[in-house]
Amino acid sequence: MSETRSRQLRAVLRTALTWGAAWGAAGGGLAAILGLFDPNPAIESLPERVGMAIFAGVSWGVRFAIAGAVIGSVFSAAVRITYMGRRVRDIHPVRFALLGAIVGAVGVPLYLQTMNLLTGGSMIPWGLVMDDGIWASVFGAAAAGGSILLARRADALARGTQPDELADAGSIDALPAAESHQPSFSERTRVGRR
Repeated sequence: MSETRSRQLRAVLRTALTWGAAWGAAGGGLAAILGLFDPNPAIESLPERVGMAIFAGVSWGVRFAIAGAVIGSVFSAAVRITYMGRRVRDIHPVRFALLGAIVGAVGVPLYLQTMNLLTGGSMIPWGLVMDDGIWASVFGAAAAGGSILLARRADALARGTQPDELADAGSIDALPAAESHQPSFSERTRVGRR
């Protein structure tokens, strides 16, 4: 496997793991909170209610993590197509988050339909899976926005920006630009092929 392919595969795996962890934590946390306040009269004691909330959080967290990893892989492919050759500091965080929202809103209903068909079920009525697209768009936007902000911070640190300068910046867009033009990955590989 060439170095470029290996690097691309590592990037996809990192994105899938990051999105899986973020979606699992957010989805599991929401399920646990909702489980804690479940109005089910069969749950009588507080320890039983807390136990059921923890169980709901863990079980739903695993489900959300698997979906997040799959959608994160799809998002990684969408980023590769959309932003090929662009530097991290040139990518606008809001547009990047919007791409994450679109991938989540479209990807999750398709993922749910696919998993249902692969496990021997039939098509779920679209109205039942489209409401999941709303939550997925929020999760996708949050994961994408957080990813690009972390990547921009890492890029700024790699360029030698001091951590206190990063903390003083009012906005991530206020980070100092590089003093000289550094070729992007695609520009470097094009030069190497000539």
